[in-house]
Amino acid sequence: MKYTLRTLVCLLMALCLTLPLVSCDSGNWRDDLTAAQACNAVTDALPAGDGWRQVSENYISPSSWGEDYTDYLDKVAEYRIVVSENSDMNIDEVGVFLCKSEKDAKAVKTFCENYLNAKTLQLKPLLESYNPDELPKLDYATVNIIGRYVMYSILSSADTTAAGSALEKALTPDA
Repeated sequence: MKYTLRTLVCLLMALCLTLPLVSCDSGNWRDDLTAAQACNAVTDALPAGDGWRQVSENYISPSSWGEDYTDYLDKVAEYRIVVSENSDMNIDEVGVFLCKSEKDAKAVKTFCENYLNAKTLQLKPLLESYNPDELPKLDYATVNIIGRYVMYSILSSADTTAAGSALEKALTPDA
């Protein structure tokens, strides 16, 4: 009896802890912002720093994103990627993808995670000898999904938190 009650209490506690995670993932999010508007909401929440520059449409290529990049881009309605104006000294980068569906967003998340892994392998040796102050940003690189939007960022810890909060705020419907 004691064991059964203890098990039941543990199961109820586990359910209480996981319920918010499930409900957050399938929340009602806005999907009327363009990728550019969502990206601007993120960069506006970050310190001015060196400023931001939009990358060219050739930025997503097989050399850094993988040979199957076109399969993933077929799942994207539009995207915006920005990098630091001073990209020679600062590796800050933010990308926002507006996907065609929430299911597509999960695939695009994997796409972005693979990109960040490749970017880390590429940049880590260079940064270790050339600009070690930027190395922690690779550790804080993240990919977030909110509704149909996928955002990846290569930023400092504080800026990563601010970027995620800014995107969530921008996509939260007005009450």
